[in-house]
Amino acid sequence: MNRKVLPLFLLVATFFASTRAEEIAIEQILSLCCQDGEEWGIQNRLCSTYNKSLELVPAGLHGLCLSTIEICCSKQHKIYQCTAGQIAARQGLSCSLKGDHSGSEFYTDCCEACKIGLVVGSSANKCSVEPFAFGSPWDEIYDGCCNDIKTEGEIILLGGHDEQGLCDQFPTICSQVCENVEGGSYVCKCHPGFELQNDRKTCAPVSDEDNEAIEQKLCEKGFQKNARTNECEDVDECETGEASCDAARQICRNSRGGFQCVDIILPDIACDAGYQPRDGKCEDIDECAADKNACDSNQVCTNEIGGFRCDCKIGFILDAVTNACVDINECQVNAHECLETQRCDNTIGSYTCIRLQSCGTGYTLNAETGHCDDDDECALRRHNCRPPMECFNTKGSFRCRQPYKYQSSARTYTSTSTSTSTTTSTTAQPYRARYSSYQPYLPPCGIGFERNALGACVDIDECTTGEAQCGPDQTCKNKQGGYVCVCPPGHMIGRSQHCEDIDECAMYGTKVCPHNSNCVNTVGSYRCDCTEGFKKHSPNEMLCTDVDECKEMPGLCHQRCLNYWGSYRCGCNPGYRLSYNNRTCDDVDECEEYKSANLCVGNCENTPGSYACSCPPGYNLGADGRSCIDIDECHKREVCNGHYDVCTNIGGSYRCTSIECPYGYRHDADRRNRCERSNRYCNVGDTECIRRPHSYSYNFLTIVSNIPVPPEGRGLFTLAGPQQFELIEFDLKLVSVDAAPHVRPVDMYYFSLDKKTNEAQLNLKKSIEGPQDIELELKMTVFQNGQLYGSNVAKLFLMISAYEY
Repeated sequence: MNRKVLPLFLLVATFFASTRAEEIAIEQILSLCCQDGEEWGIQNRLCSTYNKSLELVPAGLHGLCLSTIEICCSKQHKIYQCTAGQIAARQGLSCSLKGDHSGSEFYTDCCEACKIGLVVGSSANKCSVEPFAFGSPWDEIYDGCCNDIKTEGEIILLGGHDEQGLCDQFPTICSQVCENVEGGSYVCKCHPGFELQNDRKTCAPVSDEDNEAIEQKLCEKGFQKNARTNECEDVDECETGEASCDAARQICRNSRGGFQCVDIILPDIACDAGYQPRDGKCEDIDECAADKNACDSNQVCTNEIGGFRCDCKIGFILDAVTNACVDINECQVNAHECLETQRCDNTIGSYTCIRLQSCGTGYTLNAETGHCDDDDECALRRHNCRPPMECFNTKGSFRCRQPYKYQSSARTYTSTSTSTSTTTSTTAQPYRARYSSYQPYLPPCGIGFERNALGACVDIDECTTGEAQCGPDQTCKNKQGGYVCVCPPGHMIGRSQHCEDIDECAMYGTKVCPHNSNCVNTVGSYRCDCTEGFKKHSPNEMLCTDVDECKEMPGLCHQRCLNYWGSYRCGCNPGYRLSYNNRTCDDVDECEEYKSANLCVGNCENTPGSYACSCPPGYNLGADGRSCIDIDECHKREVCNGHYDVCTNIGGSYRCTSIECPYGYRHDADRRNRCERSNRYCNVGDTECIRRPHSYSYNFLTIVSNIPVPPEGRGLFTLAGPQQFELIEFDLKLVSVDAAPHVRPVDMYYFSLDKKTNEAQLNLKKSIEGPQDIELELKMTVFQNGQLYGSNVAKLFLMISAYEY
């Protein structure tokens, strides 16, 4: 009788397409992405503006990470906005949120739900509204706000901004008298002979026993006796000012016999530009005090509600073209107070008056008045008069004369006097008496004077008499006791007593022309020529204004033109770079210049002013616009429909493999990827049958090209056997390699086998470049009592994709 042997061992083949370590890594990455999304939600109003780099996240998980960030950011916004909405309801603020905020609909819904709860709770009604319900989370918010206002014993409800008061909206909110309070609140009161109960809404008659007790005792702290009713009434410390609350941070709420200081919980409000939130309101920002450089050095800063104003300082005016305060040339616009003998020189913000010429002999310039003061040569001992002559001071000079006395006969004398123009010697003629031989002696008039018919000294007009000696280019001007020769404007008398042109440019440097012009000397004057980039509105104007080349010369720049003081600069739109001629713009090839930054996971295509990412066939572009998500064709169940077909998804493609069992084997009904021996049992002693493997398993692994491999290796496949056998041997063999022509094929050094007592793990030791197909065979042989007991073969098909994602 032939006995058959049933193999006692159970072969277990476990395929690790993604090892447990990788699963843990994905969970950690998604957890970090969620944390990043929550932090972004706390710091920013919109989740859609997320712009942080995902360089630490594997390229294949970028889309998944961005979706996680969006969800966690939105969740944070919903929680925050719902809390802010409840605070707004309790503070009586509007339930409408200004500005663009993520999750703003939760602000409005939670605010309205809380307001309803506050109204119901304040009207002495039950908070339960069954069977009516709002749904989650609004039911919890409604219950919380309703019960909070009941437990706090409040009678003040902060309403919205309705014109109709709460007493009018809810006529039964108080049992007797309801009074609206400023700010959208209300308070309940009772008729005489009644008192308010603990619920602060209902009124009950005052008993005789209570009245007797009141008459016999003083009022407790927090109460005062009403002289008319002889009752102790509560003192509203908030109204009388007895409460010691911080008005900026707390609200005073009166209670029976006392008061409470409740901290203000301010909602996060959005203020317009020029305002900042403070104590729940938008307060004007004093930009002038906050920023000392709000206006430039030629301006005065004046704060305004919601902004500020920059006014020009005295001596400056606003330029309509440059919108800057420029210096007023008071000399040019004749806004100065210089004398005719002075020249006006413009300075930054003001002007100075400079004398055109010196005072001359006999005069000294008074620095304080700017006038020429006469020198008293007699007092200063600068004369040459000798006894018996005495010195007599005159304007600009002096005269030697004899003391006044009577003379009986004529005599002559000689005197010398000096003036600003000439020096002469005069001999007096004998004086002939008309009526008597005894007449008083009349001294001669000074230089430039003569006696008239009455004997008085009068000025000689040398300019009229022709005595003046002025050059042909000079003008004679008479003055008391002499004359002066005046040169035309812009000239001065030189050493040769001729008029010479004044070079204002050399003499006064940059003081005569603005800094954006060049001084050019002309005969008798000068002119200011504007430097390049500036122009004058009229030829006679001194002020040079900026030329806006961008407006006056359209097409000067290829894309963008920026005017600035005295010149212009060309700029380019994003994605372009200014060319060497500083006018035209060249497109930036981001794909080439930033290749190392991996702008695109897949293919990068340069476009005018930008770039576009695309993916090879078999991939979809991720939500971030740069990552490539593999399409799992096998998941669609539209391919590989054969009875024994196995579909293997590969990066960018898929592979259909039809499992055909070797001769003498049949398909395993329980496992599609395994073929088992047709005769599962071997007769005792049938060595040939025992040597044949009990089963063949077909295992398909797909790996991206150049996958990173840690130093300890990457686990690919584990084959496990039973534990009760004394010896199990494992053997790995490289069957075939099919690599693309430009790809280096693998060898056995790419793999290692980690053997244990009853199992072996196949590890990848090096990164594999794709595309290439690899077939490995891992055989497990079992021995018992030193004899062969059976074997199992696991065929491994490694499919390396062409891409690294």
